[in-house]
Parts: sequence; structure tokens; C-alpha cells
Amino acid sequence: MNTVIAIAATTLAILAAGQASAQTDAPMKASVSYADLDLSRPTGREALERRIDQAVSKVCADEPSVLELKQTSLYRKCREEAWVGAKQQLAAVYSGARFAQAAITVGPGKH
Repeated sequence: MNTVIAIAATTLAILAAGQASAQTDAPMKASVSYADLDLSRPTGREALERRIDQAVSKVCADEPSVLELKQTSLYRKCREEAWVGAKQQLAAVYSGARFAQAAITVGPGKH
């Protein structure tokens, strides 16, 4: 049940971020909950990293055609920046320095 609630909350956050970004030129972001995961186990960490990858895919939109050089460059930069920020947050979570928040913020420039 907690998993369903966390997934629903993450989905709503991603959709809300998408709607807000569509209305402004601000970069999109999403919040990925890990409140329902046991991060002391590899399966919990893998599940969180899958959720983050899904959120990065939503935040950075669809991968453009290889023929669209500028869009491809922007897409790759978005994914790279989103993952850099997420990995910094993951390191803090995994070390125990940031466990109480129970969410990772994903988006370009979120370091």
C-alpha cells in the first residue's frame, strides 16, 4: 500500500512539475520519494535509482532524433545535470546524512 501511495505521489509531483514548466520557461523538477524503501538493502537502493531514472526521463522529455543536434545536446545536458544532482543527494542519503527528508529532487541544475 505504501508503495502505491509513494508512486502516486511521485507521479503527481512529476505531472505538476510538467504543467508548471509548460507555463514558464523554468526547468522542470520532480520529487522522488523513498519513504517506503529499505535503503539498507541493495534491492531498496536499486528501486530508488530506477525511480530516479524514470523521473529524469520525465523531467528531460523525450530523446530527440540524432538529426536534431541542438535538441540532442540539450537533452543530454539535462540528463547529465539531473543525474549529477541526484547522485549528490543519493550520496548524502546512503551515508545517513540526509535520511529524514525521504525524497530526492530531480531536475537540471539541482546540485
